[in-house]
Amino acid sequence: MINQISIKVVLAILVILLSSCNTDKNTEVEKSLTLQAKDSWKYKHLKGKFYTDKYGKLFEQKVYAIAGKGETINSQIYFDSLVYINLDDTVIEKSLSEAIDIKTYAEFDEGTMYSKDINNIYYSNASSSGAFRLLVSGANPKIFKPLSDYLYGIDSKNIFYRGKKIEGLNFEKHEILYSLDTTDFFIDYIKDDKVVFYDGDTVKGADAKTFKLVAGQKWRAEDKNYKYECCGQRVE
Repeated sequence: MINQISIKVVLAILVILLSSCNTDKNTEVEKSLTLQAKDSWKYKHLKGKFYTDKYGKLFEQKVYAIAGKGETINSQIYFDSLVYINLDDTVIEKSLSEAIDIKTYAEFDEGTMYSKDINNIYYSNASSSGAFRLLVSGANPKIFKPLSDYLYGIDSKNIFYRGKKIEGLNFEKHEILYSLDTTDFFIDYIKDDKVVFYDGDTVKGADAKTFKLVAGQKWRAEDKNYKYECCGQRVE
């Protein structure tokens, strides 16, 4: 009987300790978010959502979604000082102050995730944890322009999807297949003389020469071998 009571006491103590730890962690997170918001008045506004602190370090104002009570979603303003670069499947971080030329920085028209300065093209990838800015490697800022689909962009040598070059695309032979639905301007597929791409990935087994979009069918595209539903999936 004594052993059973002792075990219950130990378990109760552990529950209290764990609850205390979680509370402390939550409090720390809330404090850090609150401090960022409280300190923001010290930052000097430059343009758009860009600010500098008293040391001249560049920050970008963003919004972070946090869970509220029930289905309510609250948001917290915070300041990010990083830009991300993809190099050979490795993502590295770089300071905004080092990467962005704020004097020449400009947004493209509304409805695109791309922006630019005199040196680089940037892609802003939005998510519930806050947007992160990606430096688009290999893009020519003098020529680059967003395509009608806000996820795509193009320069004189490459087409980019979500800030990444579409690997394996023969640019000289490329063809952009826009949706046949005239109410939108989204890109369904991109192809060259040998390969068909959907969202930047190869549609395996597709015959590029005969691949085309179709209307009035249960499928949305076809070639001489297969019919395709949404997203490059074959109709079985």
